[in-house]
Formats: sequence, C-alpha cells, structure tokens
Amino acid sequence: MDHAFLWGVIALACGTVMIVYGSTMFRVVLAFAGFYIGFGVVSAVLGTIGGGPTPAIQTIIAIILGAALGGVLYSFASLAIYAAGAILGLVVALFFASLVGIGGSWLLTVLALAGVGAGAFGGRYLGQWLTILSSAVAGAYFSVTGLALIFGAQAANGMMPVNSRTLVVFALLAVISFLAQARTRNLRRSGAFIR
Repeated sequence: MDHAFLWGVIALACGTVMIVYGSTMFRVVLAFAGFYIGFGVVSAVLGTIGGGPTPAIQTIIAIILGAALGGVLYSFASLAIYAAGAILGLVVALFFASLVGIGGSWLLTVLALAGVGAGAFGGRYLGQWLTILSSAVAGAYFSVTGLALIFGAQAANGMMPVNSRTLVVFALLAVISFLAQARTRNLRRSGAFIR
C-alpha cells in the first residue's frame, strides 16, 4: 500500500472526527489529534533516516506510537485546555509554514515547537471558544491535507499543499465546523436537545 495514501486516509479520518465532534466529545477529539500528530511526526522522522526500516515497518511503528500519543492525550483530560491550545498553535504554525513553503527544514521544527508552546500557554485566553476553534481549524487542516494526499497532491512531510482550491476548502470546512459546533453548544446550554 502506498504510504502517502495511507497517511491521507488517516489524516482525513482524524480531521473528520475533529470537525464533527469538536467540543461535544473533546477527549475523543484529543485522542484522534494525538494519533494523527504522533503518526505524522514518526513518519516524517523515520522517512529521513537513510537505510532505516522498510515502509511497512515504518507504518506499523508510526501507527503504534500515534496510538500511544492519542491514548496519552485522551487520559489527561485535566490538561485539555493546554492540549487544545497546543493543537491550535501547531496547526497555525503548520498553516503558516505551508503558505511560506517551509517544508523539510529544521525551521519547520522550530516553527512547530514555537506554535505548540505559544498555543499551550496563550490558548486559554480564548476561553470557552478554544475547544471549538481548535477542533474546527485542526480538523479542517487535517481533512484538506488528507484529501490532498489521497488524490496525489504532494507537499513536504504531509503538510497541506497551498493553492486556491485547498485554501477555499480549508476556510469553508473551518467556518462550517466552527459555526455548527457553536450552535450545538448553544443548544446544549439552552436545553433544547431532547435527552
């Protein structure tokens, strides 16, 4: 199986869960985000090792370590606000890196770590909107990246390729997800959901 196609399917599945369930099942969203981030980081690192394991072994290792990171994020519900901020910061950094064209360099790693740190500690200032914004933006980014990988559009390290179509789809998915999650939260608070 083509590694890029599998990476795309995983990105699309994780992004879809994040877009749909967002703030209503945020622990599950954290688990899927952790799985995708773990899978992506391990795949990128193993892909740079010359003479390393075969692609099949790389995929198995990435899936196992991604699942472990997903389990860790699911377990630490008390740190959810920091995790949500970190995910939002990471996605904003990756989006910026995609726009500028920083692909496989060390600068991408520095930018990603800075985004995680800034998001983890600055995200809490978004208050109740943090989980909705984080899941909407990250879900849209992962979904568009997954679709691009499935249909053969390549970008460095599984990042979102930037063109007018991907930017429009990203913006639409993020806005629709944000509005739908905000509406769901308002309905839950007003008691309009039938139990």
